[in-house]
Amino acid sequence: MRKLFNFCKDLIDNQIKAFSNTKFAMPFVFFIGYIEAIIFPLPQEIFMVPMMLSERSKIFRIAFFSFIGSIIGGITAYYLGLLFFDSVVNPILNLYNYTNNFEFFKAQINEYGFIYVFIGGFTPLPFKIITLSSGALSIPLWIFLIAAILSRSIRFYLIGFLVWKYSDNVINIIDRKLNLITLILFTIILTIYLCYKFIL
Repeated sequence: MRKLFNFCKDLIDNQIKAFSNTKFAMPFVFFIGYIEAIIFPLPQEIFMVPMMLSERSKIFRIAFFSFIGSIIGGITAYYLGLLFFDSVVNPILNLYNYTNNFEFFKAQINEYGFIYVFIGGFTPLPFKIITLSSGALSIPLWIFLIAAILSRSIRFYLIGFLVWKYSDNVINIIDRKLNLITLILFTIILTIYLCYKFIL
């Protein structure tokens, strides 16, 4: 992620502050979040974080539009998977060589659907495979939405908080700590889920 971030930052550093203050900034953030949940190959943070750094007063607004775009894109991908698996989802899976990921997801989905959607929404795993596969495998929409809303909101607002707190050092902090934070949150969510499933 660091290399992608630095490339994007260097590429647009001179223009990004001016762009962040235009009326197109938030629609752009929304759009990147939307297409990243369906087909866009790069994580939206490589655009989101430089914009946050360039306009600190809009950090959490950027996080909000990223979140909304991602959720609406996720719903779109869900229905694409549900209704157009052969014509739309299969070509996407083949394009990014995600077929094995899909088969693994499919094998686990009945038992751990919520957990897998949550993991895919929070971690660097490709969110698009989770969204498309969730529809294709007919995960109940309400389970998909709850898991996606929780995971994406935590991810984007956590990144916003780290940008706000650490500024230009944020990419190093994310590289060092995001995996640890992911592991802690996953352990908590998994514990709650297993307690609900097997004890209550």
